[in-house]
Amino acid sequence: MQDAFFKLNPRDGFVVTDANYLSDFDRQVLTYLYQPLMGTAAYSLYLLLWTQRTLVQTAQPHSTLLALLNIDLPTLYESRIHLEALGLIKTYQQVTAAGRTFTYELYAPQTPNAFFTDDLLSLLLYEAVGETRFEQLKAQFRLHPVKVSADLEEVSLSFLDVFHVNSQLLSQPPATIAEAKSEFKTPGTTTQPQLDERATADFDWPFFKQQLHASFVSVRQLDHYHDQLLTLHALYGLNELELAQYVNESVDITTNKLDLPALKRLVARQPTKVAPTTATTTTTETNVAATKDLSQNDQQLITISRQLAPITFLTQLKQQQGGYVTDSEQRVLERLMSRHVFADASIINILSHYVISVRKMPTLTQAYVDGVANGWLQHNVTTPEAAMQEVKSFYRQKQAPKRTSRNKQPLRKETLPDWAKDGYQAPKQKVTAEQRAAVQKRLAALQANKDGE
Repeated sequence: MQDAFFKLNPRDGFVVTDANYLSDFDRQVLTYLYQPLMGTAAYSLYLLLWTQRTLVQTAQPHSTLLALLNIDLPTLYESRIHLEALGLIKTYQQVTAAGRTFTYELYAPQTPNAFFTDDLLSLLLYEAVGETRFEQLKAQFRLHPVKVSADLEEVSLSFLDVFHVNSQLLSQPPATIAEAKSEFKTPGTTTQPQLDERATADFDWPFFKQQLHASFVSVRQLDHYHDQLLTLHALYGLNELELAQYVNESVDITTNKLDLPALKRLVARQPTKVAPTTATTTTTETNVAATKDLSQNDQQLITISRQLAPITFLTQLKQQQGGYVTDSEQRVLERLMSRHVFADASIINILSHYVISVRKMPTLTQAYVDGVANGWLQHNVTTPEAAMQEVKSFYRQKQAPKRTSRNKQPLRKETLPDWAKDGYQAPKQKVTAEQRAAVQKRLAALQANKDGE
């Protein structure tokens, strides 16, 4: 993942701060619920940053993290963006004359109640650990409040039954208390991933539910799987009628409930199709300006990317190279679509083309795709034209000549002797009669000495 070297440098400084209180129970939630999603490297990075927040807030180089975790820079960057995507940290950048410094703001993981009721997080965990382990985790974190019954009476005392507070101070609290109340007020913001409403732009949800009105699936179930169904629509290019048909075929007849894993397997087995062009593919003035810098082949690729759903596009791309789409690649695209980070699904097709055809990688991997997508988001890529420009800009930076230092001494040019050059021939010299006679005289003397021995 060479993109990481453009986003992060071992000499860049970092400081750590916390936005929430972190407890030992948060560590358990992080270990059992989040670690299967983020991987061991990101898990270790979060725990290390957790310890760093207690130190003096002076910037340290990222080389410290690399040494403590014993990982390379791309792995560190991939781990960071995984934590960002899961809402566990927020990253802020400051550039000064002294260099670049990142501030990592730590957030506590979601409570188990919030985690299991969130469609995106629970779906990712289900796919990561499987149904059996998922049920075990649900049982592990399920609360068991007391069920009130006729023979069960609560005898707990209230706060004022036990503690006595000065009524005058209660009506007019001191200024110090008011300041503390203001400083410790918790902002009402959420850190978990949210569904982007742009995914519903080309899908008529009420019409879709109407097609299932006479089926065994309840409206409540459909609303519960709202995000996952929209992800399948965008990923495979299914319209309302097609998706309704697949839902009908995936209902468990014994329970009359939708079997989501069976639905995914059914959709994945169907032949790929061309997705209808949506309103998001209309060319704006910005797109026209961006297209001027693109070649005819680039524009043709963008046109095709707008016509095909991501799975269809990747399937044809792999078939051209004699390969096939793996199950893990389908999950990679599904996870990317479920986050709804790109309003235009054709951007995902450009990303797939970049990884498979340009970078010559045999398969799409979760870490690499997340790294590229995160980088494009940071550069405000919202159209396939902008995605193509981002790819070209990256390669222009790589091919740019490196600047040499002014203090660098010029290299001394070594010259080869004539005898070491290709095609060298020794010069011919004329031998005089005197030189020939001298040589013969010395040879005769040598021969006489040899005979006398």
